[in-house]
Amino acid sequence: MPGNDPILVLILREMALRSTLVARLAMNGIDTCTAQFFDEKLPPSARGASLVLVTDQGAIDGHRGGTAALLCDPQWRMIVVLAPGDGAATPDPRLVHLTDADAAAALVRLLAERRVLV
Repeated sequence: MPGNDPILVLILREMALRSTLVARLAMNGIDTCTAQFFDEKLPPSARGASLVLVTDQGAIDGHRGGTAALLCDPQWRMIVVLAPGDGAATPDPRLVHLTDADAAAALVRLLAERRVLV
């Protein structure tokens, strides 16, 4: 993986959204991988990389410990939760809520704005 660019790990219940995001992010030169579960083994290319989790509330609801458990996991530099509407502000700067309607463009902007975090 070149430089300090992050890898986005997409764990999304909606397959159409996941496929669309992978394609659109790839067109912007952003590395991605997908998983079905939060404890799934990641590909070798992701080891040692800055990882940004992109997920949805449905996936979080199915994870024991929910968002709090994900925030305690040191592998995630940032956790982005996609939802139909704007999410509430959170005290942890690593947790970001974005609308799923323009998720690809919003993710590209977010990564550019927060380059220091990843």
